Amino acid sequence: MSLFISCSTAKEDLSAILFPVKKEKILNNIVYTEKKSILDENLTAYQVKDMNSFSFYGQYFANELKSNAATYAGKNYLELLGDSKDINGYKIHLYTRKESEKMEKLLLEKLGKPAFDTGNEVERNIIWEKSGKIFILNNGNAEIQGEKTKESDLICLNTNFTTLIINATQTTKYSEYLKFRIKNNKKVESYPYSLYDKEEN
Repeated sequence: MSLFISCSTAKEDLSAILFPVKKEKILNNIVYTEKKSILDENLTAYQVKDMNSFSFYGQYFANELKSNAATYAGKNYLELLGDSKDINGYKIHLYTRKESEKMEKLLLEKLGKPAFDTGNEVERNIIWEKSGKIFILNNGNAEIQGEKTKESDLICLNTNFTTLIINATQTTKYSEYLKFRIKNNKKVESYPYSLYDKEEN
């Protein structure tokens, strides 16, 4: 893992970024650590030190369960995903109930009705495909450091990353839908998940 300070005063709104975007442009003046993404060994995760360096639909999500919590045990974090040249998505991980509930409400408000929703409050998977991006929200009740909370993981990717997206959705029926769509060269606009689900059932 390496620490970098890459040198911009204007805060980026993640929702407004069009992928791919040059790594130097988005990480300019941002302190981050670089590591392999857990989503794919060929994907690099640039974990941003200050989550408030970026907003999401004008909102901020930095918080932690307990003071001085680590990013793997209670501190919300943001990773920009890509390679050595381009950023093609991001991951927002939330350990705190307040921010998790705010994220779900915000996405439903901004993106509208999801393409896919398990509707399970214990562990809920919600997926949207909009404007060349796929948004994958997984959330549910959790207990971290002895504290009951609601944990969330939002992944947003360029829809051209088909193999990676299938991996990211593999715990849901949406993964099979994506495989079918790619194999048959179908577009989400003309062949939404609702149509696939109807045909399969």
